[in-house]
Amino acid sequence: MTDARNQVGATTWVAAFEHPEEFWLQLDMGAADVAEQAAQAIADRGGELSQDYAEAVYPELQVIRDGALERDASPVAVYVPPEPLTSRPLVPVTAFVAPLPATAEQSTVAAMAELAARPQPYRYRDPLISTVDLPAGPACRVHELVLNEPGEDGRRVMTEYVSYYVVPPGYGKGFVELTVTWPSPTLGAAMEETADEIAATLTISRQETAAEGTS
Repeated sequence: MTDARNQVGATTWVAAFEHPEEFWLQLDMGAADVAEQAAQAIADRGGELSQDYAEAVYPELQVIRDGALERDASPVAVYVPPEPLTSRPLVPVTAFVAPLPATAEQSTVAAMAELAARPQPYRYRDPLISTVDLPAGPACRVHELVLNEPGEDGRRVMTEYVSYYVVPPGYGKGFVELTVTWPSPTLGAAMEETADEIAATLTISRQETAAEGTS
């Protein structure tokens, strides 16, 4: 189980989701050394390749951490396979929750579906958009296929995203986004099924906290 707290005034919204246990790591976004902790967990798996793998994957963990901090994302979980991959990304799967502010008029599943359908230059094909009911609330589900810019080795990696833009009851600040991303076609349709399974466990609950200076 992973969780996060996004505090606004005297209200704390707690998001949580479950992910497969084997070879997944939860990133402690409250820690200053979150990338170091994750790399150490990989090294601690043991075996001849674990230390080298941890060192090789560390820069990607830093990038994931920096992106998550920029988005105020938490919880964040990553899948790191037991054997080092032959090409990057060495962290092939990430799952995160992040707030997506919007006005009251824009905070509807229909409005998000309309926004998601607009053409984008980075897309390899038109997105697949649907409306789903999650335990956390109604959501717009967007399945995208993106062709990235060439990397250091000159290859253009294709990435798949499944994002769920949830309108939690009583939230009132826009959407809560759950996104799962992976390289395509390396992991294929099985990963899309895993993304839906993760989304089905998403919960977003409201907790009242005492205002500062009160007892």
